[in-house]
Amino acid sequence: MNAPLAHYYMYTGHNSYLTGNQLSSDSSSEPIVKALRKGVRVIELDLWPNSRGNKVKVCHGGTLTSPVNLNKCLSATRDHAFLASEFPVVITFEDHLTPRLQAKVAKIVTKTFESKLHRPDTDQLAEFPSPESLKRKILISTKPPKEYLERQSSMEKEYNSAQSEELSDKDSSNQDEEEKNVIPEYRHLIAIHAGKPKGRLVNSLRIDTSKVQRLSLSEQELEEISKENGQDLVRFTQKNLLRIYPKGTRFDSSNYNPLLGWMHGAQMVAFNMQGYGKYLWIMEGMFKANGQCGYVKKPDFLLDKDHIFDPAKPLPVKTNLKV
Repeated sequence: MNAPLAHYYMYTGHNSYLTGNQLSSDSSSEPIVKALRKGVRVIELDLWPNSRGNKVKVCHGGTLTSPVNLNKCLSATRDHAFLASEFPVVITFEDHLTPRLQAKVAKIVTKTFESKLHRPDTDQLAEFPSPESLKRKILISTKPPKEYLERQSSMEKEYNSAQSEELSDKDSSNQDEEEKNVIPEYRHLIAIHAGKPKGRLVNSLRIDTSKVQRLSLSEQELEEISKENGQDLVRFTQKNLLRIYPKGTRFDSSNYNPLLGWMHGAQMVAFNMQGYGKYLWIMEGMFKANGQCGYVKKPDFLLDKDHIFDPAKPLPVKTNLKV
């Protein structure tokens, strides 16, 4: 367990707070507890502002799912993170928050996890640490605030234009300064920087030798890019983390075949743990390995940098004929 995180498959949940379907079920901390107790090492929380915009709620946005308090989810994670395994737990934030609310989250996370929270010494890791070095640590993974601000920039320009007659230059300047001050608090939480594809999918797989990151693809995007760029996926996952998540039409919390992600080196094949069916059984069976610690080492052929494995290439079949 001394290799970098990127060398391991990680037992990963999707929308970990949901008790049932993706559209109308309740959000609760109980599914998080159940997942952690069976060894899941990656928990996902969707963070949204409440109706007044002054507090953070966890729910599946744009649906009828009920919200749950962020503090409950984080406390449940803290209390049950290391009962099944001592190896690190990663919390992925699907972040839809303003800078002010991000600052609130930073304070809540810091207060809840205290010494269990892993804070990297630098923003740009050249290589992920090992599971062994991160024992009993909790890592936060989300996109940096800069990406949030870029995503919101067009809407902010429209809003600021409409409000320009009501706001003075002084007020605007004060707000900008305030946002600059709160962003570092949140940014310093992030142990694994995340991103989503922009433009052509294959462009997202370019290797940056100066830093590592986590990329998220839907199961459909994985199917598309693996047809012609399978080796690029394998090369990317030798150093970086790749998370695959269920397509948006899986309203019933069903799951997909995890083998396509695993054979391309994807470490975080995210599943609806409250779901059902044979693919969930495959997932559970996979992580019975390695002492059920939630981490399984990838095979050497996926880590060989000199000979990049091509999942689409037919493999020679060896047979022994006994006469």
